[in-house]
Amino acid sequence: MSELGQRRNNFTSTSFLDIIACGFGAIVLLVLLAKDSPDPSVHDAQAATARLDALAAEMTRRDEAMSRIREIQEQITVEKTRIALGTEMINLTEQNLGDVDRRINEHEQRVAVLKESINQASKEKKPPAPSPKIENVGGIPVDRKYVVFVIDTSGSMQQIWPRVMAQVESLLEAHPEVEGFQVMNDSGSHLISSYARRWIPDSPARRTSVLRAIKNWAAMSYSDPVPGIKAALRAYSSYRKDLSIYVMGDEYSGGSYDIPLQQISRLNTDPKTQKSQARIHGIGFFNPLTPVTNQQYSALMREVARQNGGAFVAVAG
Repeated sequence: MSELGQRRNNFTSTSFLDIIACGFGAIVLLVLLAKDSPDPSVHDAQAATARLDALAAEMTRRDEAMSRIREIQEQITVEKTRIALGTEMINLTEQNLGDVDRRINEHEQRVAVLKESINQASKEKKPPAPSPKIENVGGIPVDRKYVVFVIDTSGSMQQIWPRVMAQVESLLEAHPEVEGFQVMNDSGSHLISSYARRWIPDSPARRTSVLRAIKNWAAMSYSDPVPGIKAALRAYSSYRKDLSIYVMGDEYSGGSYDIPLQQISRLNTDPKTQKSQARIHGIGFFNPLTPVTNQQYSALMREVARQNGGAFVAVAG
């Protein structure tokens, strides 16, 4: 082989080896590069998972926000309803107030007209004369402020008790208004023990209750009015000048007249003026079963009434 041919073969062999070496180096470089870089599929999965988590969190926040918005909208709707109702009530109230003001004005005008009419009538009409004060009923003076009833509660009086009740009621009506009254029997016992030595307040209701109590009253009695009169004068001594005592009975069982009259006079006489103070009236009930004691009672009470500024009235059967 010539020298030229040999050199050509050497050149060709050297170039082929260089090419092979370069290719092998490139392959090694690619392998190294591929080994150091992360797997793209793994990277994409992690990124997608993070994105999904972020989207889920965002959706949760969005749902919470929407729920809160709906709650606020419901509250706004409720408040609007309340405001509408309140506005309607205010309008109705204002309307009612307007009606009330109008009615008040109408009433004020009517009152003004009535006042003017009354003033005109009072100028034209003379004042009425005052009612006369009742001083005497059936011969019995009724000019005292305090009244005491002394009633015989014996068996003979119980037989005519409705008549006794009628007289008590009639005498109370003769005193339309007193400052106090009291009821005792001829022995000095009070009808209502809780008011003993005190006055029963006067009122229509109180009078009715006292009359009801008298209706069922049956206290022990000896048919002698003197103890009851003396008990009344002693118990209410400070009221004698304004006191009337009404003695009701049908019998007198005492033995004399002088001593009882002296005792009553001594208790009822004002030591300064020597005049009787309390008025003592006698109401005698006719009893045909006891004519003698009936006459004795009448005789005694006529004199008691005469000496003590009172009157005696006999009640027939």
